Amino acid sequence: MGGVFYRLKMDFFNKQTCQFRRILVLLLISAFFLVTIISGLSFAAQTERSERASIMMPLSSKTLILDLATAGERTVAVGWRGHILLSDDDGVNWRQVKVPTRDMLTGIYFADERRGWAVGHSAVILATEDGGETWKLQNSAPQEERPLFDIILIGDYGFAIGAYAKFMVTHDGGKSWQPSEFIVRQDNDVADKTLDDEEPLPFDYHLNGIARSATGTYYIAAESGFIFRSDDGGYTWQELPSPYRGSLFGVLPLDGEKLIVYGLRGHIFLSENGGQNWEPIETGTTALLTDAAILKNGSIIVTGMGGVILSSADNGKSFTLRQPNRISLTSVVKTKSAALILAGERGAKFVDLPGN
Repeated sequence: MGGVFYRLKMDFFNKQTCQFRRILVLLLISAFFLVTIISGLSFAAQTERSERASIMMPLSSKTLILDLATAGERTVAVGWRGHILLSDDDGVNWRQVKVPTRDMLTGIYFADERRGWAVGHSAVILATEDGGETWKLQNSAPQEERPLFDIILIGDYGFAIGAYAKFMVTHDGGKSWQPSEFIVRQDNDVADKTLDDEEPLPFDYHLNGIARSATGTYYIAAESGFIFRSDDGGYTWQELPSPYRGSLFGVLPLDGEKLIVYGLRGHIFLSENGGQNWEPIETGTTALLTDAAILKNGSIIVTGMGGVILSSADNGKSFTLRQPNRISLTSVVKTKSAALILAGERGAKFVDLPGN
């Protein structure tokens, strides 16, 4: 669940919150990130960056990391300038591997210990078949200026999602990816709002995070409070009632039909019936929330800007706020050995939280 920093910038184009988010990004994004995200790179420069290999940097493990995933006993991190880092000791040590792009990487997913995919700017999709040691460029479309934010693949079928409803599909187990339209089935008996009359169909807001429940239901958290659900493996999508008009950056399915969504201003909402109804959960923070994970003991961890860490021991009904420092966090993952790794603006590392 990475790429939230960049999604903030993309959300500026929402006409109702443009000014607020412009101020927010100036406060939250570090100078090096501004150079890569907001600078006026020409199309030629973007194309060149996408086609060149990442630069091997001695301090790459200390730079911005946007997402984490596990590949068997290995942890894989992606982020700034096409960096991909591997750790085989639960985040204590990291090593950078060569990647055929310098585009910012925002999301990563592994189907098993060997097969994985990473996505990012320029609609880049990278694939590995050896646990992250080597990567192949499968897709790049810098001319579209529609970055990808998240990716998931189960069996032969999978999705990569991103800005302005960028929606790509694979039908062959991730060997190839094709662009597709994200078409929403409107159901007035369920949805509590319709698309903006000024927005043409298909749906054109940013798709920020995708997840699949243990029962096979897919959920997408999106810009402007949109939440979508698919009960047929992702072939069709239905808009769910939304508890919030601000952007949501991620969704975490829990037991059965229970799930949480999280996003701007410290908002977490809990549903116990598959997203048909929502309950606001007090968090004690107004920080933007970026990622979530379930730990071995069943507790939930949610990360956020400004070093925010939220923990829940009652399946999402309440959260305790921790803020050990002010270093913004973008991703959290539980390793196979049950270690907890946090990532953010200063890299990724193992953390030992009480009760983990």
